[in-house]
Amino acid sequence: MSDALQALAAQALRELDIQSYPAAPWVDPMLGPDGQEALDCAIIGAGQFGLTIAAGLKREQVSRIMCFDAAEEGAEGPWVTFARMTMLRTPKYLTGPDLGLPSLSFRAFWEAQHGVEAWDSLFRVPRTAWMDYLNWYRGTLGLPVRNQWRLMGIQPARAMMELTFDTPAGARKIFARSVALAMGGSCLAGQAVPPAVAAALPEGRVLNAYDPLDCGALAGQRVGILGGSATAFDMANAALAAGARRAEISLRRPSLPYANPRRWMENAGFLAHYFDLPDATKWAYAHRLNKIGQAPPKPTWEMARAHPGFAMHLDAPWNDISWNGQEVVVRAGAKTLRYDRIIFATGMRTAIEDIPCLASIAAQAALWRDRYTPPAELAEAGMGRHPYLDRYASFQERAPGQAPWLRRVTTAMGGAGLSLGPVATSVSGMRYVVPRIVDGVKRQLFLDQQEADWARFTADIHAEIPKEAAAA
Repeated sequence: MSDALQALAAQALRELDIQSYPAAPWVDPMLGPDGQEALDCAIIGAGQFGLTIAAGLKREQVSRIMCFDAAEEGAEGPWVTFARMTMLRTPKYLTGPDLGLPSLSFRAFWEAQHGVEAWDSLFRVPRTAWMDYLNWYRGTLGLPVRNQWRLMGIQPARAMMELTFDTPAGARKIFARSVALAMGGSCLAGQAVPPAVAAALPEGRVLNAYDPLDCGALAGQRVGILGGSATAFDMANAALAAGARRAEISLRRPSLPYANPRRWMENAGFLAHYFDLPDATKWAYAHRLNKIGQAPPKPTWEMARAHPGFAMHLDAPWNDISWNGQEVVVRAGAKTLRYDRIIFATGMRTAIEDIPCLASIAAQAALWRDRYTPPAELAEAGMGRHPYLDRYASFQERAPGQAPWLRRVTTAMGGAGLSLGPVATSVSGMRYVVPRIVDGVKRQLFLDQQEADWARFTADIHAEIPKEAAAA
């Protein structure tokens, strides 16, 4: 670490010390069924949300915490694995991980290395620089992380949860009084390649844009990409940069989305209080956003259009895919397209029932379809599969009294957006969502020990001055 970053880390720790009140420990330890102290909170994921939740809990004197991430250290999240954009899609000035401390912000991190003028001239945050920042953040705050621990399942165990992990040393069980799910895209991955397509093509001829790929293997090839999202354009740009002869995007829509009202929603009203809207209004916002779609960032779009090897096909769903012995043949609407490889970039799975390690939650948690019935013209089955969360981003029981343990599990994953806000699970909403998750974990821990706290309160007078002096 450079001297400048070491100095910034020291400044951030000093600011934390200055703002440390109340610093008194307050959470009672609890033994798990294995006889060991249970974690106050197990945080699943050590990416941007997981680390920030850990930092927020630590600041609130919730000390028995641990982040668990399936990735190797330094490869958490998408930034150096399957993300292919050159820069983040969000504006550079967004805050969140800093917890309100300027010295913990990305801006301070960047200026310490490159200077104020470099910040002023920076358009958006370079993707790999964001990973560097998260690594620095983790080290500066001394956040506890166990890497290469993959969550396999969650089960209730008295007033806590039993978590099963696959680790390099074999299966392990951990007990925790609360769980914060912050697995993001690393858990959800992309929509699976349709089995019929995988069966029809030779191995390696069909790929998923959300998997780590060696783009160098695309050099000299014709690449077809299904999807019109930013990820699809990022994939095309990465393929072309790696030397692909052609990179062509096929959209099922008749036109490319050009609007991005999510940027308009990035204000203190929506980000902080979207949750307070009536269910019907939340549904209407999400439904309209789905219909509008989301445009790729302007720089990403411009980069693709400027490359002579790029092409875009509108109103071109892939109706049939076959192999003629030499190439992939795609019937896309009225067109016949021929490629060396094809890539699916059709979005993330966001339903908890699609995630095997969350099967116990999916079996008991309330979904939107259990709590709200939209008017017929706004019906959308996929939206109904999203979890119906409370103010603290906690799951709720589908049937009252059947799974009270669910209130101990919070989520900041993709499907949470319908309950918490359409930009709530990105950097855009972190400043508002993470404190709610932290408060939810604290609230449950506090309520758990209310009887013990009352006993402590009444067992002592808690004198401020000597009793003798008070009687003088």
